[in-house]
Amino acid sequence: MRGILFAGAQIEDYAYYRAFLQKGDMIICCDRGIHHAKMLGLCPNYIVGDFDSANADELEQFRQKGIEVFQFPTHKDETDLQLGIRLALEKGVDDLLIFGGIGDRFDHTLANAHLLLMLLKRGVRARLINEKNCVELIDKELTLHGKAGDIVSTIPLSMQVEGITLTGLEYPLQDYTLAIDDELVAVSNVMLADEAKITIKSGYLFVICARD
Repeated sequence: MRGILFAGAQIEDYAYYRAFLQKGDMIICCDRGIHHAKMLGLCPNYIVGDFDSANADELEQFRQKGIEVFQFPTHKDETDLQLGIRLALEKGVDDLLIFGGIGDRFDHTLANAHLLLMLLKRGVRARLINEKNCVELIDKELTLHGKAGDIVSTIPLSMQVEGITLTGLEYPLQDYTLAIDDELVAVSNVMLADEAKITIKSGYLFVICARD
């Protein structure tokens, strides 16, 4: 099952996200994420959070529509996004797109990127998406579909990522070991055509498709 999870970071170009939506997506809104769903004309399946940043009127509108709401105390161990992820896992989601998870707060953005590891270990393909970035974490391989000139960065999350092979990119690698403290910073690679492939033998590697 595929899920769309709306977190609370700023979204400016709502039209950009429409291309990702598919019929049958499970939609979960985390706290202020309800605003994004409303702006896209979507009715969520579930709403979770402590609602310290949600618009009270928007929340009440969804309550009146019979949307199931899970409210938590403000003082809690999990972020609202973590609560949404937990619910998605409970409902059987195995392919998750997270909108509103990349924002001005670097600590939140970094923490959200690290949540991709937990999801990966549970067999869930997950991506953090905004208008400029698509962030995914891999432990085996990934085929990218785009166009020539698209920017791709490959950044290790584990101390070492062994056996990296990049094909279809301007700066290829063959069975390379990339470390966090490596002199090689593998950012701003470029796709040569409409497809590129990344494979690794061990470790965890962020694959970031970015736009200027």
